[in-house]
Amino acid sequence: MWFDPSITDILRDILPGLGDFFLLMSQLGGETFYIALLLILYWAFNKREAILASYILIAAIISNYWLKIMIANERPPVSNWLPGADGPNYSTPSGHSQNSATLYSWFTARVRTWWMGLIAIILTLLIGISRVYIGVHFLEDVLLGWGIGIITVLLFVYFEKPVREYLSKYNAEHLLLVLMFIGLLMTLTNSFLPPPPNDNFGAYGGLTIGFALGLILEMRFVNFTTEPYEGQKWRLVIRVVIGLILVIGLMYLLAPFLPTGEIWLRTIRYALIAITGLFIWPLIFKKVNL
Repeated sequence: MWFDPSITDILRDILPGLGDFFLLMSQLGGETFYIALLLILYWAFNKREAILASYILIAAIISNYWLKIMIANERPPVSNWLPGADGPNYSTPSGHSQNSATLYSWFTARVRTWWMGLIAIILTLLIGISRVYIGVHFLEDVLLGWGIGIITVLLFVYFEKPVREYLSKYNAEHLLLVLMFIGLLMTLTNSFLPPPPNDNFGAYGGLTIGFALGLILEMRFVNFTTEPYEGQKWRLVIRVVIGLILVIGLMYLLAPFLPTGEIWLRTIRYALIAITGLFIWPLIFKKVNL
């Protein structure tokens, strides 16, 4: 039977006592982890690749959200969920599965080493399995998410060169303004639709808007490099540690004032988070020579 919640029980029987482990694996497929991962890459390792990977992930997140709204398949019964599991929005396809398959497959395509491929396979499998194990997704949601993620990356890899050549004709800031407008338009459209269960587009719209605006400001006023000041790599460690405390702290400190339940307030919160990570913190660490 398709979309059978009993598969969760079978999985728990095969792998008993691993609830906390799979709750942790599920967190590795969430927005907080991806924001942290991409910002570390952006601040300290490879700025250009971090920006490109962010484009790929934004495309996956946005497509997953609208696919869920169009399919509108309800999640498994709440009685199946492990304590601590969270499942806003609809069920199909699994966002955690689609996003992990997209991002880690992209990293594999860029790094092209056996160890990156192995890491990508392990994380993608564990994150997908975790969503079934903790009870918030059907197996079919996960399989569909994996398939869409892999197809997304194949398309990006195949069309990357001609798309780059085409977009190179246009001003980078103008293209980012278009992206910012798309984020605003999608949030505006979503605000007039009946909201999906316990969710809205604010986080994704805000990240898209903040990503575009943050990059425009960074290019104009900062233009930092990932090379450490005076070649001292310990400065990069400080850059990353303080930056993560700042961005993740801001994410939670702003929540009471810009709550998730209000789409435009949530949009503003996530836009501010993206702008802080992409522009404000780089402006500060460049000024103090980190």
